Amino acid sequence: MSQIDAPRATRFVALLCALAVAAALVPGAAAAVPFANDDAVASATAPGTGQFADQTVGADVVVGPDETVSDLEVVSGDAVVHGTVEGDVEAAAGSVRITGEVTDDVEAAAGSVTVEGRVGGSVEAAAGSVDVGSDGVVEGDVDAAAGTVTVTGTVDGGVTGSETVRLNEGATVRGDVTYGETLDRAEGATVTGTVTHDESLGFDGLQWGITLGDLDDLGDLEILPSPLVSLVTGLAALVVGALLLVVFPDFSGEMVETVTDQPGRSAVAGLATMIAVPVGLLAVALTIVGLPLAFAGGAVFALSTWLALVYGEFLVGTRVLDAADVDNRWAALVVGVVGIEVLAQIPLFGELLTFAVVLLGLGTGALTIAARRRGGDDGSAETPPPDPAPGAV
Repeated sequence: MSQIDAPRATRFVALLCALAVAAALVPGAAAAVPFANDDAVASATAPGTGQFADQTVGADVVVGPDETVSDLEVVSGDAVVHGTVEGDVEAAAGSVRITGEVTDDVEAAAGSVTVEGRVGGSVEAAAGSVDVGSDGVVEGDVDAAAGTVTVTGTVDGGVTGSETVRLNEGATVRGDVTYGETLDRAEGATVTGTVTHDESLGFDGLQWGITLGDLDDLGDLEILPSPLVSLVTGLAALVVGALLLVVFPDFSGEMVETVTDQPGRSAVAGLATMIAVPVGLLAVALTIVGLPLAFAGGAVFALSTWLALVYGEFLVGTRVLDAADVDNRWAALVVGVVGIEVLAQIPLFGELLTFAVVLLGLGTGALTIAARRRGGDDGSAETPPPDPAPGAV
C-alpha cells in the first residue's frame, strides 16, 4: 500500500470544513437579493399588471383587494391574499391567509393556512395547521400533514389531519374525513363521505408503523451503563485519533503549534464556528430547495465536530505532557482521550468540559487551515528542493 501524502490529506480535511463554512455564508448571499420594496409588508404588484416575481424572500407579501397576480411564492415571509391569485400560492417558512381567491392550490411548508375566501384547488400545510373559516370554500382536499385541520366553512374534497380534525357547527365536508389522533365534531357539522381514524398519521404511529404500545417493550431492553458507553466511545476516539496522527502528521503538528501560541483565539474561533454554521444551515433549510443541502451540510458538520473532539482531546493531552516535559504524541493522545472521557462522567462539569474541548479542536483546526491558505500552501510540495551543487548553472 502506498503512503498517503500529508498535503493531500490536509486538503481533504480542509474540504470537509469548507463545506460547513460555506453553509454559513449562504445568508450573506441571500441578503444580496434585491427587493422591490424594503418595507415589512410589500404590495405584490401594481394593480392590473397581472405580473409577479417568481419568488419573494424574507418579506411579507400582500395582494390587495383590487389586484390580480400570477403564481405566488414567498420564502421566510407571510402571504396575504385579499385579491386574486391566478395559479398556486406557496409559502416556505411562512403562513398564508386567503380572504380573496386562489384559482389553484395553496401550500405552506412549515406554516399555517387560513382560508376565509375561495381556493379552487387543494390546501396543504406540510408542518402546520389549516383553518377553513365560516366564509371559506375549498374546492379540493385539505391536508395538514403534521398538524390540525379546523373547518367551519365548506370543503368539497376530503379532509386529513395528522393530529386533530375539528369540524365546527356549520362545517360541510363533501369528501372523506381522516384523522390521526382526535376528531372534534359539532352536531351541526355535515360529512358526506366516511370518517376514518388512522393511527399511523398521528404521533402514536409517527408514520413509520411504530405505535406507543410497541414502546412498552423497551422496558425489557438492557441499556449499556454509562461507563461502558464511555469506554466504547473512548476506544473509538483512540482508533480515530491514531489514524489522524498517521495520515495527517504535519497538520496535527501545526495544530499543536497553533494551540500553544494562540489558545484563547482557538477557543473563540471554535465558538464562532459552532454558532455560525448551525445558523447558516437553518437559513438554508428554510429555502424551498435548500433542505437537502442543509441535511448534507449538517452531516458534514456533525462529522467535523466529532473529529474536533478527538483532536481537542489530543491537544489537551499534549499540553498536559508539555507541563511534565514529555514530548510524545501517542502518549498525548492516550492521556487526552482517557482523561477527558473520565472527567466527562462528572455531572454538568463533564458536559461543559466536553463542549470546551470540542470548541478547542474546532477552532484550532479552523485557524490552522486558514494559516495554511494564507501561506499559499496548496499542498503540492511539503519539502523544499535541495540547494544546487556548487558551480551548477
